[in-house]
Amino acid sequence: MPEASSPSVARRLLKGLGLAGLGLAGLAAAAVLVPMRTVVGDDMAWSLQDGERVWIVPDRVRKADVVLLEDPLQPGRMVLRRVIAGPGQKVRIDDGGVRINGKRIRQTDMGEGGPHRVVKEVIWSSPPARPNPYLTQLATLPVAWSSPGVVEVPDDHWYLLADNRDVALDSRWWGPVPAAAIEGVVRARLGTADTWREAAAVLLPEE
Repeated sequence: MPEASSPSVARRLLKGLGLAGLGLAGLAAAAVLVPMRTVVGDDMAWSLQDGERVWIVPDRVRKADVVLLEDPLQPGRMVLRRVIAGPGQKVRIDDGGVRINGKRIRQTDMGEGGPHRVVKEVIWSSPPARPNPYLTQLATLPVAWSSPGVVEVPDDHWYLLADNRDVALDSRWWGPVPAAAIEGVVRARLGTADTWREAAAVLLPEE
């Protein structure tokens, strides 16, 4: 992932947020108005680690985005989850894999991160959009988590999953989440570098 400090990344972030005309001064002003927040817990590992800083802004939601919402089962608790499928799509989860409209999300094993496997997943969008890869964290020993049957996402809803699916609750328990419940989209990350990630990155869909 590109580093957030480079001018090209800053321009890409501005363009993605519809702020291209504002320049770097506009980005700085936006950062003051919408301060970065701290990730709490490992629900979104490996992509987002506990203690890292993220920039969450109002923006159009797209597949593979990480979004902020209130936990449907614990009012007052804010959580981050990844958008897996949208209105009209059918989701099936079985044996640690995810299928959207019958097509399995592509997984590439990236190696071990402590007691876990780091896996890159790619959700393909319709052409001419390009894939938006992200990292998940799964137990080193295969865990056969599943969700019975096929769930069709209603209008104005999104199907959300945690990246760390062995430990966190998401739409497997909540069901699809109303679009109105989403309070913002993660568009930048600032943390520490590791084998698979730069220390900082913008998180924009590859469209």
